[in-house]
Amino acid sequence: MTRGYPPDRRFTEYTMHELSLAMSVREIVEDAALQNNSRKVNEVNIVVGEFSSVSVDALEFAMEAAKKGSVFEDANINIRSIKTILSCSNCMKETAMEDFVFRCGSCGSGAVTIVSGDRMYVESIDIETQEN
Repeated sequence: MTRGYPPDRRFTEYTMHELSLAMSVREIVEDAALQNNSRKVNEVNIVVGEFSSVSVDALEFAMEAAKKGSVFEDANINIRSIKTILSCSNCMKETAMEDFVFRCGSCGSGAVTIVSGDRMYVESIDIETQEN
């Protein structure tokens, strides 16, 4: 008798999303290395906003898989998490979002928009160049 076992969803529900993001980072890094005629990348710095729907732990795991067999296989991957910053149209101040509540941290107004912290991006790539 064959029996199926459901996967443990504590971690796997995030992994597929982050693996797709990690593969996109791989493309970005490999394109940058190609444009600079390099075969080696030493470091990749990634920024993840707290409101970006990206799990940093899952992204770290996915990056280890994505970098295998690439120009950045031995590179350090640094992932920095940043707060979500809101801009208030009432008091014109920018404050950090607390507890995922869309309220101005200064005046309490709900008339806010996200300024930063809702994205993930490659901040920098340390590429080893060939000396001629």
